[in-house]
Amino acid sequence: MDLDLSVYLGVFLDEVDEQLEILEKEVLNLEQDPKNAETIQSIFRAAHTLKGSSAAMGIEKMKELTHKIENVFDSIRNQQLHVDAAIINVIFESIDLIKRLKEAIIDGAIDSIDISDLIAKLEWTKNNKLDDGNHSVHEIEVVKNDSADTADFPEVILDEYQKDMVEKAFELGMNAIVVYVVLNDKSLLKSVRAFLIHNNLKELGEIIASFPAPEVIEAEEKFEGSLAFIIVTNAKNKEVFNVVNSISDIQAIHLTILTSSNLASYCVGKKMGIVEQSSLETEENGKKSTSQVKVNPTVRIDVERLEELMNLVGELVISQTRLTDVRGRLAERYSSDPDIEGFQEVENNFGQIISELQERIMKTRMLPIEQLFNRFPRMVRDLAQKSSKEVNFIIEGKETELDRNLIEEIADPIIHLLRNSLDHGIEPPEEREGLGKNRQGTVMLKAAHEENHIVVTISDDGKGIDTEKIKQSAIKKHLIKEDEAEQMTEKDLVFLIFKSGVSTAKTITDISGRGVGMDIVRSHIEKLNGMIDIQTKVGEGTTFTIKLPLTLAIIRSLLVQIGEKQFAIPLVNVQEIIRLSKEEIKTIQNQEVGIVRDRVLPLVRLHKRLDVSEDNILNKKRIFVVVLGLAEKRVGVIIDKTLGNQEIVIKSLGKYIGTPKYIAGATIMGDGNVTLILDVGSIVNEEGTKDVTNNLPSNETRRNEKTLQLTTFRLGDEEYGIVIDKVKDIITVPTITPVINSPFSIIGMMNLRGKLIPVMDLRERFGICQQQLTRKSRVMVVQVQNELIGLLVDQVTQVLKVNEELMEHAPRYESQIEEAYIQGICHLEERLIILLNIDRVIGMERLLQLKQLADQ
Repeated sequence: MDLDLSVYLGVFLDEVDEQLEILEKEVLNLEQDPKNAETIQSIFRAAHTLKGSSAAMGIEKMKELTHKIENVFDSIRNQQLHVDAAIINVIFESIDLIKRLKEAIIDGAIDSIDISDLIAKLEWTKNNKLDDGNHSVHEIEVVKNDSADTADFPEVILDEYQKDMVEKAFELGMNAIVVYVVLNDKSLLKSVRAFLIHNNLKELGEIIASFPAPEVIEAEEKFEGSLAFIIVTNAKNKEVFNVVNSISDIQAIHLTILTSSNLASYCVGKKMGIVEQSSLETEENGKKSTSQVKVNPTVRIDVERLEELMNLVGELVISQTRLTDVRGRLAERYSSDPDIEGFQEVENNFGQIISELQERIMKTRMLPIEQLFNRFPRMVRDLAQKSSKEVNFIIEGKETELDRNLIEEIADPIIHLLRNSLDHGIEPPEEREGLGKNRQGTVMLKAAHEENHIVVTISDDGKGIDTEKIKQSAIKKHLIKEDEAEQMTEKDLVFLIFKSGVSTAKTITDISGRGVGMDIVRSHIEKLNGMIDIQTKVGEGTTFTIKLPLTLAIIRSLLVQIGEKQFAIPLVNVQEIIRLSKEEIKTIQNQEVGIVRDRVLPLVRLHKRLDVSEDNILNKKRIFVVVLGLAEKRVGVIIDKTLGNQEIVIKSLGKYIGTPKYIAGATIMGDGNVTLILDVGSIVNEEGTKDVTNNLPSNETRRNEKTLQLTTFRLGDEEYGIVIDKVKDIITVPTITPVINSPFSIIGMMNLRGKLIPVMDLRERFGICQQQLTRKSRVMVVQVQNELIGLLVDQVTQVLKVNEELMEHAPRYESQIEEAYIQGICHLEERLIILLNIDRVIGMERLLQLKQLADQ
């Protein structure tokens, strides 16, 4: 019965990707260290694996190509070939052709790919680039007929015992030879012929190993006719060849002379932990080895199945939110009913399970960014070579995990930025020397997690961005007017590179120079709800920073009310929430703006555009403004009030509704109602806003200004603030389990995503009168000395930035809390905010007690 190989095609293509990634990575390593035996062996193995799997799938072109690559590296590891740039380039050409073959397999067009030219180039490389200094000493190949090049020889890896035997042979002045033999395909009794070869060789010396294992060779139904022996002998090569050649039905013979210099390449598998052994048990020092390596089994899962699971988890998150809302309303209505407490326990347990399930499913979608970053060393090498520049490319944070969908989405922006660094940033070696720099420039690609975001930076130590050239290019192409340019800050001028057509390149190359690409970079990142920033200094270099959410499926959002409707704003785009009085709102050129810390902030009223009423804000003295950020732009959106923050599941509006203006999608809330998600990109881009650093008062004053970002909250009649870096989460009040003999003001423990953390009642801590929990009560999770602690507060009010100069030293403040706990106070119009020193509030002694409590 014929086997349908098409069912294995997906697995085969995945393996091709894996082996290509190994090849590309290791060939780059080989270029840096041409004599590294482990690197050579890794490349040989990858080519060998590709050859075997493509042969099994019947893909002859890929089999033939990978076999020729394997032959080249066999010659390299046997020191017949000396690695140089020409060989590296040929191998990279081969890798590129394998990629084309893979795509052709998918498209069903593999017959259209011609590999003959590259096959010829690989043959020439193997046969004509021999190291003349060593060839006479290490002459290794004796061929019976012309078919040896296509023979599939077995892989030979020596264990420690065999290695010791070979080394002892060297000490005695004997030869150690690997004898490769391939029998004719149509040969009968292959095992018998292998036995005859074994006996003939045994007459010349001692056979210390055979490949495959003896029991495989003896099994006629398993043995395929390809074998190798390692023999220690005083005989010459010709004698060894003749005794093997005397056996009939042999297709090819290949002899490899082992030497002290090439021996390591045949033993490297031992170090890598991938030695293939026969089924016989090994013994060490007379005792059976019982140690085993534990290998976690893995399975490949169709991506569509993961997407379906993620959608189902999203539905569970929505259901859990609805359950919490129902429980809250029932608790208010039937507060004395004992079943409410049971309902709350079930709801909390359900919430914990959903959180853990969501986290596990998210992890299945998360992949190390390494698989993306591994594409770039080859690209950087080729571009540096093409532009005659010397570049040290450094990658950090490859283990950082990111949603698999985002990995593909950010590939193009990173490619554009790397090409920009290589072309515009890094100077030619001679120019760098003249500037007193190292001839070799440095480009760094780095990834790191920052709370619920991933931050990718691309930096170089090149020439930096000349803002004057940027400005002149933008004026010349009529993107800005001269009078506008004069009013722009250095930051504004730098961000002009994101305008289409702006370029400072003196000449157009195939790398860059047409002003195309940087505008695409920004728009692409903005579509992913991300932000991009630039730091540059002329003569020293440039750093691009990309900040993205970890996933596109479930996001943290700020819920706001505009008119009578509720909307969600992705929290990644929220810079701060402020209140403006009517006197602080001005009109400039028919555009409403707010004066925020002596800066101009463009304002947007979405009420009319979203067809909702403005009645709630008409008579208010102070109105809420959410400051949104996208790349370098800032804009303030006027809202009625904030409703808190929450994780939401993004849902498409569907083909029937389409894509309404200002709306990015929708989510289902706890009460079952649909909440629309605002499209920050369309709002900011339509307004054409610039960074709030424009127009007022002097640039120097703004550059020297330092700000604090605070999370503010209420306890009783007073408002407090904590530096936002300390705040890790804000949640509705969960079930808090009391603990016997807990420290003062610690009211119990709560479960936060599978981890128990203590909860402190700040009212009790500060001696403020107690009151019942309300729907506005929250637990703020803060981090002190790497320990998480929950703070019970009456209401979280907002996130805001305040100028450090507005902070006053805490006087002998008429408050019930101790003066040592107050870091400073800030007067904002009618508000007074007390900035707490949370480290002192909790204290080291109490922190140790809490740690012991959590560990119990």
